[in-house]
Amino acid sequence: MSAIVWEEGNKCPHADCTGHIIIDYPDGGCSCHINAPCNRCTSSFLVCDTCGDEEPEDETPYVPIMAYRSIGGGISELYCKNPSKDLGNGKRIYDYDYDSSSGSTMAYQGKYEGPVTAQEIIDALGDGTFGHRGPYLFGDKARGSFTYTKITD
Repeated sequence: MSAIVWEEGNKCPHADCTGHIIIDYPDGGCSCHINAPCNRCTSSFLVCDTCGDEEPEDETPYVPIMAYRSIGGGISELYCKNPSKDLGNGKRIYDYDYDSSSGSTMAYQGKYEGPVTAQEIIDALGDGTFGHRGPYLFGDKARGSFTYTKITD
């Protein structure tokens, strides 16, 4: 990640340039109608109006956080603390985990992004052997959190 702050109206970060940073949207190339959001629409459009230098992309990769949890009898299992499932069309659920301490249910809590429906969460996480409660969505159509309980026994 760059230490230079790229913001519209600021002076160009290059010492030998007298230009200013502007927003310059490229023509065409949007494929959000196929799979939103597309690379063009998530890219930076900040450029210098004189030298044409562009803001560098943030190249921070997604790295799952792994941890151990006890499953009883002195045995632990490795699990992903912040999993993510792409549901297609710009929708996903992420940072979800479940609590199965009751023995007969798996209570999921997590976050969603995009216009996710309750049925899509059931399809992604599966239905319980004896049904489910929820999922309940909290937030707006763009993002929020959810709870979902699978009844297993």
